[in-house]
Amino acid sequence: MPKLSEDEVKIILEAEAADALSSEQASKLSADRSKAMDYFLGDMSEDMPSLPDRSKAISSDVSDTIEGLMPSLMEIFCSGDEVVVFDPVGPEDEDAASQETDYINHVFMEKNPGFLVMYSYIKDALLSKNGFVKLWWEDREIEEEETYKGLTDADLGLMLEDDEVEIIEHKTYVAGEDPDPSDESAPDDKTEDAGDAGEAEMAS
Repeated sequence: MPKLSEDEVKIILEAEAADALSSEQASKLSADRSKAMDYFLGDMSEDMPSLPDRSKAISSDVSDTIEGLMPSLMEIFCSGDEVVVFDPVGPEDEDAASQETDYINHVFMEKNPGFLVMYSYIKDALLSKNGFVKLWWEDREIEEEETYKGLTDADLGLMLEDDEVEIIEHKTYVAGEDPDPSDESAPDDKTEDAGDAGEAEMAS
């Protein structure tokens, strides 16, 4: 191994020192979070141990403070119709920004439990000094079964040309006949429509 220069040694030592400090800070943060959770639950036994045969000290100050802040914070972020707003860069972007705003708010509040996600995120930040939200795009296949009656050969041909449609059952009858819809043996066409659908989901 070639001899390292003085600058290279300094860089290695600085990196090792940074790793050591970050590990110490992470350990302290973990201890702070554990203590905060104990205080939130009213457990003060570590700092104020009870004497034998004496009552225990319980304080709900941390819980009362956090729970007291949550309504006002949730009102700031979730009270309006728009949790997220896209501002147009120019006049030509106004329609696109409006559509993006409507879509993202619909995905966050309607497609996902946006209120609960935001609630957990804010409460975690108050209690644990950090709040995290995981966001991902999930692709899944949605299958729908539909039944059609009275189709012509041309109609059936159009269905067969659709790659996303699968004919799972097919019966024929003479044109002009009117089969009883209540008759389970009545001729019909059943199809399965399988298409890829993507939806944005999040969780805290």
